[in-house]
Amino acid sequence: MTRLVARLRKGLAPAEAIAGPGPGEIRKTAAVLALLVERDGALQVLYTRRSDRLESHRGQVAFPGGRYERRDRDLLATALRETEEEIGLKPERIEILGSFEGRQTNRSEIFVTPFVGLVRAPLELRPDPWEVAEIFEVPLAALRARRYRGEYAWELDGVTTQHPAILHGGQVIWGLTYYLTLRLLELARQG
Repeated sequence: MTRLVARLRKGLAPAEAIAGPGPGEIRKTAAVLALLVERDGALQVLYTRRSDRLESHRGQVAFPGGRYERRDRDLLATALRETEEEIGLKPERIEILGSFEGRQTNRSEIFVTPFVGLVRAPLELRPDPWEVAEIFEVPLAALRARRYRGEYAWELDGVTTQHPAILHGGQVIWGLTYYLTLRLLELARQG
C-alpha cells in the first residue's frame, strides 16, 4: 500500500500548482476529491450517491465535491469545502496527494478538476441529506477487476444510451466519475 501511494504521488501534479478559474470560468468550474481510505492495510475509494433532490446528476455516483465559489482560495479549497459540507470530513483529516487532469461533464458542461487524498480509518462521516443519499467505499482491487465492468443504460427524454460502467455492490459508477476513476487507476499503476 505504501508503494502504491508513493507511485500515485509521483504521477500526480502538486495540488498547490492548480489555480482557481479565470473570471469568465467561475460558473462552469468545479472540483472533486477522490478519497483513498486506508482500512486494514488495503485501500478503498470513497464515493457518494447524489441525492434525488439535486438539480443535476441526481442519483448518480460521484466523488465528494462541487462548484467553485468566489470565497474559495483555489480549486483545492473548493474540493475540501465541498467534501466537508457533503460528508462531514474535516480537511485536517485528509492528506492531499496531488491532482490530475480534469474533464468537462457532457450534459452540464462544467469542467471538473480532481484531487486525490488519503485518509485513514476509522471515519465518522455525516452525509448532508439534501446533497448525499449514500456514502460507500469500493476496494481498489475491485475497481481494477474486469469482472465488475459492464454497461449502464441511461435514459434521457425517451432516448436510451449505453455507457461503460463499473458495477459493484449494487452501485453503478459511470459518466465522469467512471472516467476519473479509470485515470486514477492508471496513475496508481504507472507512477
